[in-house]
Amino acid sequence: MAVEQIVAICGDGKLRDSSQCSDQFRRFLSHQKTEKLAEYARYCLDSKFERSGFVLQDVVNEIGRRLAYSVRNGRYSGVTNEIGYDGLWSDGRHFLVIEVKTTDAYRINLDVICAYGDKVNQAKEVGKDSAPYTLIVVGRQDTCDVEAQIRGSRHAWNVRLISIDALIRLMFVNEELDDASLTDKIRQVLLPLEYTKVDN
Repeated sequence: MAVEQIVAICGDGKLRDSSQCSDQFRRFLSHQKTEKLAEYARYCLDSKFERSGFVLQDVVNEIGRRLAYSVRNGRYSGVTNEIGYDGLWSDGRHFLVIEVKTTDAYRINLDVICAYGDKVNQAKEVGKDSAPYTLIVVGRQDTCDVEAQIRGSRHAWNVRLISIDALIRLMFVNEELDDASLTDKIRQVLLPLEYTKVDN
């Protein structure tokens, strides 16, 4: 079955925040093999169907769990007085605010995305000394415009960017080698750390 058909048989078939459909679909994803998650992610990017962005958001968060993060799913749609992140990942030391974009065709408002991290901090969703970083997950590999936008912004040291294909490759590497020290190294790659000295 195509992934939108699977969504259609969950709950009332409509992905909404705090819905039975969402709960059932996320539970379904948690039981899938990594190959299926990769297939669903690529299908969301290649096919246009209703709420494909919501499906992709859930798939990306499940990939985060396969990278041994503790994951809090975000909201599908922003509302007043709620933090609008797509996911919040923690490895026990660092926090990543996740923003999922199916395309980089439109300019990303980094001020808005990075403000989610500030709100997470203010809401005390992370530890006192654990200001969250931002990881933008984009559907396309050709992300030169977004990279330039990040490098030229005041958020350059707090934001990182990764394509969905690269995130999927990390998931496969992590599963194939099944090594806790490697998992930790993979998670370090996703952090926006300054690398003037490249020893690490």
